[in-house]
Amino acid sequence: MTGITNLIAGRLSSVDFTNPLTLIDLLLSLFLVVGFLFYIKQFPLFRVVLGVLFLIGSSFVCLLIGLIYTSLVLGVVSNVILVSLPLIFAPEIRHYLEKLGRFTFIKVPRFTNKQNQFAFINELVDSVTELAEKKIGATIVIARKTGLAGTIETGTAIDAKFNEKLIQSIFFPKAPLHDGAVILSGDRILAAGCLLPITASAKLDPPFGTRHRSGLAITMDTDCVVLLVSEERGKISLAENGKLITNLDRVELANELNRLL
Repeated sequence: MTGITNLIAGRLSSVDFTNPLTLIDLLLSLFLVVGFLFYIKQFPLFRVVLGVLFLIGSSFVCLLIGLIYTSLVLGVVSNVILVSLPLIFAPEIRHYLEKLGRFTFIKVPRFTNKQNQFAFINELVDSVTELAEKKIGATIVIARKTGLAGTIETGTAIDAKFNEKLIQSIFFPKAPLHDGAVILSGDRILAAGCLLPITASAKLDPPFGTRHRSGLAITMDTDCVVLLVSEERGKISLAENGKLITNLDRVELANELNRLL
């Protein structure tokens, strides 16, 4: 810790605080640090980061008042925790970086024109509504910016243009692929029978079961939209960004899809 302290002190002594660029640099650095803390405040990682910052601050205080060995112990502990963070919170860190890399302000067109998008959404709504009326369970994952290659590999590749009859055939109760999820990209079916992960963070109270939990879980790690049909209740739900909207009727479903796609 003493070496780090000397390095920081040496850097600060050579900084020209009368230079406007230096002040801009300092303000930008503070903005990034504060923004990072505000962003992770909603996640469990925030408490760990606060704990590490407290240890580092305590180490500096102990060093300044002459408690060399106490400062050394606190410094070593904080360094060990910092090194361990990527291993302990690997899934969470990947999740945060994936969300950061979505660039939500950039709109990527998934259809050649509005007419094609409107036609696709109408046919998708008709398909899902019919499945719900027949109480046929279904999970339909609609990819957006985040790639779903890993999930697609767990199922059977199809790569066909979306149509209502094909969806009905896939989710027919005795069909070999009916238990898995269908992956869509634009107006094409990429794969069927895909397995979705279930994470501990995707918690839902009854009557929602494995289908809804897995559908919700994948939206926590990617920016996809998931349509879920309950075979017990014949109800339609939509999952997006870790949130589940339940009991959608035809009009509500169409409005949500037009907003999200």
